[in-house]
Amino acid sequence: MAEGQQLAGLRVLDFTQNLPGPYATFMLASLGAEVIKIEPPRGDPGRNIGPFFELINRGKKSIVLDLRDGANADVLESLVKSADILIEGFRPGVMGRLGCDPETARRWNDKLIYCSISAFGQEGPRRAEPGHDLNLQALTGVCYLERDESGNPRGSLLPVADMSSSLVAVAAICAAVAKGEGTTIDVAMADAVLSWAHIWGQGIDLGAPVREIGERGGGARIAAGFARRTLLAGLDRMKLYAMPHYSVYRCRDGRHIALGIVDEKHFWKALCQVLGLGGLARIPLPARTATGPVLRRVIGLRLRTRTLDDWMQRMIEAGVPATPCLTPSEAAREPQFVARGMVGSHGQVRSPLPGAAHLNGSAPTLGEHTESVLATL
Repeated sequence: MAEGQQLAGLRVLDFTQNLPGPYATFMLASLGAEVIKIEPPRGDPGRNIGPFFELINRGKKSIVLDLRDGANADVLESLVKSADILIEGFRPGVMGRLGCDPETARRWNDKLIYCSISAFGQEGPRRAEPGHDLNLQALTGVCYLERDESGNPRGSLLPVADMSSSLVAVAAICAAVAKGEGTTIDVAMADAVLSWAHIWGQGIDLGAPVREIGERGGGARIAAGFARRTLLAGLDRMKLYAMPHYSVYRCRDGRHIALGIVDEKHFWKALCQVLGLGGLARIPLPARTATGPVLRRVIGLRLRTRTLDDWMQRMIEAGVPATPCLTPSEAAREPQFVARGMVGSHGQVRSPLPGAAHLNGSAPTLGEHTESVLATL
């Protein structure tokens, strides 16, 4: 199948705004679906956020339709009858008030795949509450996982609830397309990010081997007592970043290098050889984690003696998982991504879905396709 043709021939009505829904429909468009962005007269509020709107609305059509005006009810019904997929991102009950709840829409078109994306989903005690990405990060444990050195919860700079729910919506829609039947899909942003937070929050416990030190005798028991008092809280907060070889360090030229070693003995040994710290290669992982602050300082001092490019050459030769820390604009010029076709001629990054087409262009102007789309009904 040609690139970006997996969903060719399918029409998507996109009633979503800002990020979670529009990112999902951007990916559907990259797979060949015709995405019609239905906007109110004032447009998607995301249009007020610079390049962001352009990046996630490429490849779509825009029509203006005031759903609060009852005179547009027939147009809305005709649109729904012409569509294969409908995505909306309002709070539960809003689409009903606008005359297009799932029951009504699927009465007009029983083959319609109707996907709702909301903060808390269509059921549960919080279903009617508003909520943005930070609220959902807080509720699901992400803010706890991101807490600072003082233990204060904070949000992730990446909108993980918005973007994880977009991926869930795309997966669910594609599954429904494969089944070939109309259905109603309820995507809760909180559910999506809860899954991520639970797997990482409950599944990573670097303090366990440190606590086991207490079962040994002599000085190890003293070390265990110290670890319990001073390290366990930090290990729980930092997760993998508690490992001194899973961290970002500054080099002599002020640029930064990321070391991505987890539990691999051979990588740790290779790193020690590159840094001239061969005597540390025999330290087991629990001890490396428990003494992380000390080892971090030792590694940091060594890495400050050479430039990033110098270290990168040495790390690559030794087979150490190390990468430079790039800005988003630098990343768009990274040869790895360019070679994989992830970056187009306009400098825009494509959809991450394998086999997707590159929507390399501009987002539609508000209502640009209103006449042409309505003429097809």
